[in-house]
Amino acid sequence: MKFSWKICFSTIMLSLLIFSIGGYVLISALFQSTYEREIANAGEENRMLQYSFVAYWSAAIQDLNLSRENVRQVADAMVEGMAGSELRIRISDGTGQIFYDNAKAEPDDGLLETITKTSRGYMLRKTTDGYELQTASMVCLGEDQFLYLESIREITELFEERESQHRIYRQWLVGLLVVQSILCYLMASWLLRPLRRLSRAAKRMAGGNLSARARMESRDEIGDLAADFNHMADNLEQQFQELEDAARRQEDFIGSFAHELKTPLTSMIGYADMLRSTEVTQEEQFEAANYIFKEGKRLESLSFKLLDLMVVKNQELELKPVKIRWLAEDIKGMLKPSLKKAGIVLKVVVEDALLMLEPDLMKTVILNLLDNGRKAMDREGMLYLLGRKEEDGYAIYVRDTGKGMPKEELSRITEAFYMVDKSRSRQQGGAGLGLAICLEIVKRHGGTMTFKSIQGKGTMVRIFLSLPDTELK
Repeated sequence: MKFSWKICFSTIMLSLLIFSIGGYVLISALFQSTYEREIANAGEENRMLQYSFVAYWSAAIQDLNLSRENVRQVADAMVEGMAGSELRIRISDGTGQIFYDNAKAEPDDGLLETITKTSRGYMLRKTTDGYELQTASMVCLGEDQFLYLESIREITELFEERESQHRIYRQWLVGLLVVQSILCYLMASWLLRPLRRLSRAAKRMAGGNLSARARMESRDEIGDLAADFNHMADNLEQQFQELEDAARRQEDFIGSFAHELKTPLTSMIGYADMLRSTEVTQEEQFEAANYIFKEGKRLESLSFKLLDLMVVKNQELELKPVKIRWLAEDIKGMLKPSLKKAGIVLKVVVEDALLMLEPDLMKTVILNLLDNGRKAMDREGMLYLLGRKEEDGYAIYVRDTGKGMPKEELSRITEAFYMVDKSRSRQQGGAGLGLAICLEIVKRHGGTMTFKSIQGKGTMVRIFLSLPDTELK
């Protein structure tokens, strides 16, 4: 059963229960009030008949002889005196002998035994034609003479009115439930419309459309659910994109690694086969051996860098407080000869601070970035190593005035084996692993590394690290 039908059915059943009980209680209360009023009227009528009978008896009977004839005479006179009132009474003595009866009612069934000289009794009787209210009292005619006076009051109309009210209420209730069912269905459909949209969005996502989102139109619980669904969809799309990128990087890694191995190995095997199978001059032999040695060293360097990358990813770093200015000056001294030979000027401007670092690894990062900047310039140019405190941390900038990179390349330069200019990088001994290692080292320090580059103007790398609680003063 659909949820909208469950809502409608539950609402209708609840309304039916409430209105049924409420209507029954209301009609019963009205009936009880009217019934009690009829009892009071019947008692008042019986009291009036009791006084009237005593008055007629005192006026018409002089010998005070309690006989059937005397009682009938007084009763006839009393009934005639109340002509038009359809008076129905029954008079009997203490032994149960009936002296007068125009009530045409069933026997009292013990009603007379419940009354005394000062009390009255009543009984509801159901007849073939309806309902009657029988009221009885004791009429005292002397010290030892008394009669029982019973009056019958027709109250069928009261019960018929109650039945009519029940019938009208049932009809009204059926009509109300029909209208309520229609309104409830429309209301449930309107309230559950966001859930249907959410379901459609979920089906689109299940079909592969990860950009599907639920539209939020309210700030209630359903709106919160739609917001949570969209947040979940955003995370799923991001994770799926990351998985796709990881799979692509893995494929690129395998392809690049195979290529990096295949090219030098093919040449090395060719030169080795030439040395083994043909007569060559000493100069050709030296050239072949030199090429084999050079390519072997490059493969060795590649294997060491791969090993470094794996070690950096898995080893636990032992961080210790290091003055960043000392580290920068040490790096400047290490690069001074090679940069001077290439005609490149390195400018170091570093605001001193105490950082928690693994100095050898962080030195590797900065040296690699500066070396990449050197390679980006043919000859002459400027390299900058800058450092300063920023909000919530410390930033290290490495900038060059080299060729720069296209904007679309920046997102991939930290991937293993990725090289913007592959032929140039191989000529300079690169394998495309340096930035991948640098990024992994920075991550292990809890930092971030970002790139900005403009073709023809150069590249700037920003490393951001957290400051320790206690800084250098």
